[in-house]
Amino acid sequence: MASSFNLVKAEELQLRPAISTTTRRYEKSLWVDAYHTTTAPGLRLRSSPKSKWLSFVHPEGQLYHHMKCSHFSVVTEENVLNNETDTLLSSYLTMIENRILECGILLPQACELFVELRFDESPQTSTCAYYFVDHYSRCLFWLDPTSSELLDMGMVVSDSHLDTALERLYWVHVEFFPMHVCAQMTPLILDNLISVICHGMTDRMTSRTSTFPYTEGKCDQLLRALSLRRGEPLDGYTLCFVARLWGAINNQRFMTYYGQENAQLDRLHAPMPEHIVDRPWMRVLANLTLWGIPNHHYSKLHDLFVHDQVFVDHWQTFIAARVSEWRGLLVWAFSVLIASILISMLPHASLSSAMAPILAACSSILSGSILLLKHHGFEDATASFAAHFLRAAKSSDWGFLPLSVVYSMPKAMYLWSMGLLIAQFVFWVSRVVGVFWATGGAGFLALMGYGILYFTSLEDDSPESMATILRSHWQTFQGAEAVEVLTV
Repeated sequence: MASSFNLVKAEELQLRPAISTTTRRYEKSLWVDAYHTTTAPGLRLRSSPKSKWLSFVHPEGQLYHHMKCSHFSVVTEENVLNNETDTLLSSYLTMIENRILECGILLPQACELFVELRFDESPQTSTCAYYFVDHYSRCLFWLDPTSSELLDMGMVVSDSHLDTALERLYWVHVEFFPMHVCAQMTPLILDNLISVICHGMTDRMTSRTSTFPYTEGKCDQLLRALSLRRGEPLDGYTLCFVARLWGAINNQRFMTYYGQENAQLDRLHAPMPEHIVDRPWMRVLANLTLWGIPNHHYSKLHDLFVHDQVFVDHWQTFIAARVSEWRGLLVWAFSVLIASILISMLPHASLSSAMAPILAACSSILSGSILLLKHHGFEDATASFAAHFLRAAKSSDWGFLPLSVVYSMPKAMYLWSMGLLIAQFVFWVSRVVGVFWATGGAGFLALMGYGILYFTSLEDDSPESMATILRSHWQTFQGAEAVEVLTV
């Protein structure tokens, strides 16, 4: 693509501030240009063309390039071996150096510039996304005033809170470009990381509402891996995963207002008042139609959004439970579908009475299948993905009500299909043995269903209620050990 922009005038060059998390690193085309070739006789000597750029390979396999300039060093993932790309990059680097001299900006000694070319087809223009990093203060900076909102960095409450966000972005940069800078890094970053994770593991073990993002099991696994490299010189591979963990911890610190006056010390305490969007009449209607299931999902999603956006295990547990539920409902709804079709084929049966349960069962299967496809892999999602998903899913006018209704569809439509299947069966029985026996059977089934629902949703609001007395007798029948377990 660079060939379309080989002749670029100086006034057409445009700089675009960027951050380390918004680069095109994972958005590039996966196509490669493979070909056959012929090797010459004898040992093949590896020779590389002389270039001002040094090439490095990231532990994940991504090739990147590094170059030292007069006032700073440069890293890029662009193909600098392409002459046109190299020429365009040189033009932008000259522009950046001139801007620094014109504005009289003093750059720190351990300063590094990231550049990335971006092209627009219509009109054919190019821009250069860039940011500077300071390895001493561990932060990002730019040449012009830059809005945290435009860079999607999140809202801040103080300058020190902004520093936490910038340090997180710095560690993301180091994670992406670790091979050339590992020798400059102090081993203390590994030792300090081990101390932080040890504290986080103990905090999670001794508190149910700890704000540390990793469970005690994950912490133990991480400490085992980190301990293998303790006391050893930092290489690019070690620095890559150390920087990734520091980035995750700083992200958690940013979201819990670490070091601020009103830091979030308890996962269940929201650090700022949440604007709750509620439509009571619509929520009541949705719950009446869908068997009260949306209320359950609504409260769960709201708690995740307010308290648990940074806690990966809570998000993963919620999604894993939903996926398991949808998979089971597909089987049961398919069974109802088959049963309804079979009943419609019996003598004296009415085909029209089968349409409602068949439609409800198909709705359950369809909604469950779509949700399973859309949420494939969500169980292993990161905290940042979970937070972004919840922010995108929350409607400004309806809150989490639309998503709650969608999540309720497979189970609610399955319950409707079951109820309509029973009605279909009762209707068939009334045509075979008479209305009296069909009515009696329907009453028995309704009474049994009500009893099951009643005694499996007991509450202790009224200690002298009949339900409490029955439960007390049941606990006595089970024995003292069972009573003790139930009262804990």
